[in-house]
Amino acid sequence: MKTNQPQTVKKWPSVIIDPALDEYRDKNMFPEKLAKANKMLKTAKLLPNKNLF
Repeated sequence: MKTNQPQTVKKWPSVIIDPALDEYRDKNMFPEKLAKANKMLKTAKLLPNKNLF
């Protein structure tokens, strides 16, 4: 679908993160989910990637 209006380029980010959230940067909010995800990643059987390089 074509539009007649040219696309505008924004010079500022469209998402601004509240600086008050920095206090949670190094805290683990969901340790059970993190442990479960790490266990799943350790036991995952992935196909070898032939196009690695």
